[in-house]
Amino acid sequence: MRIRCLMLCLFMASVICGSAFAAEPITLDVIIERMMAHSQWQDAYLTQYTALRTFYANNARFNLDATLLVETAFQQPENIHSKVIKQEGSQIIHERVFSKILEAEEETRTRNGKREVDITPVNYQFSLLGRDQCDGRACYHLGLTPKHKSKYSLEGEIWVDGEEFAIVRIHGNPAKRPSFWTTNTEIDRRYKRVEGIWLTDRIESTSTIMIAGHSHLKIDYTYTEIRTGGANW
Repeated sequence: MRIRCLMLCLFMASVICGSAFAAEPITLDVIIERMMAHSQWQDAYLTQYTALRTFYANNARFNLDATLLVETAFQQPENIHSKVIKQEGSQIIHERVFSKILEAEEETRTRNGKREVDITPVNYQFSLLGRDQCDGRACYHLGLTPKHKSKYSLEGEIWVDGEEFAIVRIHGNPAKRPSFWTTNTEIDRRYKRVEGIWLTDRIESTSTIMIAGHSHLKIDYTYTEIRTGGANW
């Protein structure tokens, strides 16, 4: 309880200090510090959620598409369970795309796995690219370079909310090619503020694959239950 209260106080202090976005510029180090404070606070504050995720993928060259509806439940500290509700369309896409995504989530769901893929100073170098607008909110635009290249790390950019210092968008390319057959992949992940928490809103990915050509993937999130603990902010 003391740790959670301390984290909440640190986060509140960072929000108060950072609310004057348009007044005085702050350094990259301060942005990263406040971003990490928000991440730690949210990890402690968010205790449970249930989300319905709609997967859609298509390949124009072979005229293939597929959809998948998945219910995902999270509960602290690291209990995540996904259940397939409905699937339609190409079996090839289900086996080679959707199943692989769910397997990758299983690999990174533990605390140690999450630590390896999180956007933190341990895993990435950051650069300040400027200021921007994100869905009507002021935000900081940062460059992102992985310190250790892996199949889950990205070369790209992130946008950080100017008031709450949550990551609101991630865009980039895998630091390592996912496979020999994939020549290029671009990933865009957007977040939205739901009941005071910043959660994934949608993920879009486009890939260029030898022989198969251009492929597109989209995952939309709808939250049916969110539970939090501690004092609100």
